[in-house]
Amino acid sequence: MSVTSNILQRTFRIGHGDSTGTCFTVDMDNRRYLVTARHVVETISDGGIVRIEHGGEWKSVPVDLVGHGKDDVDISVLSPHAIFGGQHPLAVKSADLQLAEEVYFLGFPYGIGFDAGEINDGFPMPLVKRAIVSALPPRPEPLLLDGHNNPGFSGGPVVRRWREGVQAVVGVVSAFSSENPKVIDEAGNPGPYSYSVNTGIVHAFNSLEVKEIIAAHPIGIALDQFDGDQ
Repeated sequence: MSVTSNILQRTFRIGHGDSTGTCFTVDMDNRRYLVTARHVVETISDGGIVRIEHGGEWKSVPVDLVGHGKDDVDISVLSPHAIFGGQHPLAVKSADLQLAEEVYFLGFPYGIGFDAGEINDGFPMPLVKRAIVSALPPRPEPLLLDGHNNPGFSGGPVVRRWREGVQAVVGVVSAFSSENPKVIDEAGNPGPYSYSVNTGIVHAFNSLEVKEIIAAHPIGIALDQFDGDQ
């Protein structure tokens, strides 16, 4: 499986306040929405502003809050006041996801993307990483993936092949598990210092949470306002 141009063109670097991460667009009932991790836009409200990287700089995008995930679900859905990104179908479907299935997640670790010029209308392309599904706990617990997440992937889409030419979002990247072992001295004794180690366990909340947030408050911008020159 490889990622399609559609998901690449729907994935963006986002900023709000002091936080940066990744976001992506989905379409439901002919309306467009912007999805990211809640911890990236925790304080957003109706009439708020997020920053989207475009043309090598941050651009301000007014948004309305569709909703945050319930309790510990680390997902937020926004309604942007302008339509941008890919136009081709992108399903939101995780019902038949299988253990050990191969998936990909996209984002901007440490703010890193790459310039694709006019191919992506001046938006930076995200990095792509591969993972497998390691655990499928019941919702609202996050999916656990065997991959290697980094800061900056938060809010990015986890995608799998659904049918020929169409990929589906199965999750939203939230975090990674880490541990903090002690530094060992030459004698093999643990000292006072520790360091952080990425375990390679990625946490991603089920994309069905996205659908529920939208169903409760379907205020996305209508796609018939799309201008292909945007």
